[in-house]
Amino acid sequence: MSKKTVAVDFDGVLNLYSGWQGEDELFQPRENVQQFLALLAADYHVVIHSTRDPVRIRRWLDEHCLSGYVADVTSVKPPALAYVDDRAVPFTGDYGDVLVQLSTFKTHWEQP
Repeated sequence: MSKKTVAVDFDGVLNLYSGWQGEDELFQPRENVQQFLALLAADYHVVIHSTRDPVRIRRWLDEHCLSGYVADVTSVKPPALAYVDDRAVPFTGDYGDVLVQLSTFKTHWEQP
């Protein structure tokens, strides 16, 4: 039985992203990211997705000893069981709720 895919966003989830600072700034890893990826990879096929160049992300993963937990890196959001993303608004069946969430949306790194 093959593992289901979980797609994980790069910026703001794996790293200490604090806003765009150019393509060369990939930021430092978030605390406990290695443990998170290890636990995730034990049960799921982990795919990292980003609008950034996948080659740069692979290099960053290698530099921080994280590549062993990741099955793929892509610039396309792949089909997946779930998406782990700092910019996600969950759809719960209520469009009004989505509109309210969007009007007040802030990422975790933008909140006070």
